[in-house]
Amino acid sequence: MKKFLLAALATTTAVSAANAGSINFDARADYDSKTYEDSTQKDGSQFYFKTVRLDYQGKATEDLSFRLRAAYNKAGTQSTGAGDNSQTALEFAYLTHKMGDMFSLQVGKLGSEYGAIESQTSGADLYLTSQAYTKTGPNGNLNGEYLSTSSLLYVMGAKAILNMTPDQNLSLVVFKTPNSSVAAPTGSTPIAPAQADSNAMMEGLIYKGLFMDKNLRIMASYHMGTGYVPSTDDKYTLYSAGVTYNFGGMVLAGVDYTNSAYERDGDGAKDSIYSIIGKVAFTGWEQWTPRLEVITSEEKVETSATAANNGTNKFMGYGAVLEFKPIVDTNFRYHIAYSNTTEELAAGGNDPKVDQITVGARWNADFLK
Repeated sequence: MKKFLLAALATTTAVSAANAGSINFDARADYDSKTYEDSTQKDGSQFYFKTVRLDYQGKATEDLSFRLRAAYNKAGTQSTGAGDNSQTALEFAYLTHKMGDMFSLQVGKLGSEYGAIESQTSGADLYLTSQAYTKTGPNGNLNGEYLSTSSLLYVMGAKAILNMTPDQNLSLVVFKTPNSSVAAPTGSTPIAPAQADSNAMMEGLIYKGLFMDKNLRIMASYHMGTGYVPSTDDKYTLYSAGVTYNFGGMVLAGVDYTNSAYERDGDGAKDSIYSIIGKVAFTGWEQWTPRLEVITSEEKVETSATAANNGTNKFMGYGAVLEFKPIVDTNFRYHIAYSNTTEELAAGGNDPKVDQITVGARWNADFLK
């Protein structure tokens, strides 16, 4: 009888674990060094966590699933200007209701899916990032009132998903307009009301598809919304497109285009930025993955309170990455990356530059396996 009870307990535990979904632990630790030239920024180096998060995914019923992801390298305080009352450390917290073979509804803190392939890539796999993504450059914070991709990664709202085929879907997302002044751009004096004082909303339409035996991946998005300042008709317009192609399992290449624009009501002044991101990785080796990256961006500012900050700033960045998996069939790796980014200032003068070296490791595993 005792053996029977022990066997029953073991079976129940195994079945419960199998039905519990997944609890994924993802951590990346780096040593990072930056060297600036002709810049207002100072040289610096540090050991830090690029990523530390737990990602819990599971099902309440066959048609109702959930996801909860928290990042432990982010502040646990309420996010300022993000359009909701959650903590910055809370990245995902949503339910997905499958209402048939073709339609699903997501509600909660979810992804806006603006920014194409770059925004859909895990932060633990990013090294050189675009200016549209970070809203920073070799000379510090950028000046425009447009929204950065990173400020739109996680939003509180609702998303309707239409699965047109098993490999193609179209999504419509609605959420509160984030406050673009969260990063306090240099030389800018934006009005920053409490989110509760504004009824500004954004809507986005996203298309994703896989073709040619899933070797070709395409993503495109268009987002628009009203500005966060009350009693104005300020407008945001954001669009992006990206494509990747897997060449016979040996080479993975991709290119992204991302554009964010802000138009101020009244005087019609407009800020905008676009970034083009290109990456090529050789994936034919079992343990080694080298990758080359290139980014070009252009920022046009017309709304800055400081006249010297108005005009067009241009950016060019190059990077090389080498990843090594010492243990085959695991999600553990070492990596080393180098990048150089140059900014051509609208005001003229010397071009600020930054050289960055990153050395680190990443581990990604499911606790329930």
